[in-house]
Amino acid sequence: MKKVLDIAIQFLLSCAGIILVGALPPFIAGLQQNHIDGSLYWQSLKDILYYIVHLNELTYMFVDTERPLFPYMLDPVFYSLTVLLGAFLLAIAASLAMTMLVTMLPHKLRRAVKLIFYIFESIPDLLIIYGAQLLVIFVFEKTGLLLMDIAALDKQKIYLLPIVCLSILPMVQLFRLSMIIFEDELNKDYVLLARSIGLKKLFIVVFHIFPNAVISVFFQSKKTVWFMLSNLLILEFLFNMGGVTLFLMEGLDPKIFTITLLAFFFPIFIFYTVVEWILQRKVTGGGTIS
Repeated sequence: MKKVLDIAIQFLLSCAGIILVGALPPFIAGLQQNHIDGSLYWQSLKDILYYIVHLNELTYMFVDTERPLFPYMLDPVFYSLTVLLGAFLLAIAASLAMTMLVTMLPHKLRRAVKLIFYIFESIPDLLIIYGAQLLVIFVFEKTGLLLMDIAALDKQKIYLLPIVCLSILPMVQLFRLSMIIFEDELNKDYVLLARSIGLKKLFIVVFHIFPNAVISVFFQSKKTVWFMLSNLLILEFLFNMGGVTLFLMEGLDPKIFTITLLAFFFPIFIFYTVVEWILQRKVTGGGTIS
């Protein structure tokens, strides 16, 4: 019960923070005009709370046409969540796979590979996206084979290239993190004991270090998700995707902005909560992971 209560408190506090921040635009607009009026913020906050309870009354303008927010809002929300989740899972899987391979290398070669990845992390997101699009175009010109779509047309949805592009820098970040964790695990007593009784390094890495390291990588990956969210706007703009960030940019009404963010936040919160619970039950026997 204590765990359920903690999760409920975290969720409510997170939602409250989104609502309080979402009500700020009218107040900030007043500050820009040297007009401080707390009633603007309070009215905005009341409007948001009202429409959270009466969602069926909320509408937005789309090409000079008034449309109900639901269910039209759900399509861009789920589209962006699909791309975000796909990129996140790809980044974690690729980073852990590469970490296991690099861990098996000699120490000097391992340092060289880590240096290459650290340098790669400084490459701007725009350059990665443009580079990926140009590579697809180059291959198409040379072979006539279109590996994947490089932009969405009309109501088309594309997934593969946006997911790959969004996952590259997070993968490098998670690789750096997982390398630190793997190398720390290599120096622990249970690894030294396993090597002293003749177990091969590959066996130790796969069956002993990996299960411990994957937990730490997941629980420290929340910062990576925030990083990916900050890149989502650029990604959706360059790929002409009808995702949630462009949906929000079409109309900056505080009510729509806040409710859309809440709808986007809820699945992410549930995802982390469920995976954390599974890891605690399956790996740590229900104990708390630090």
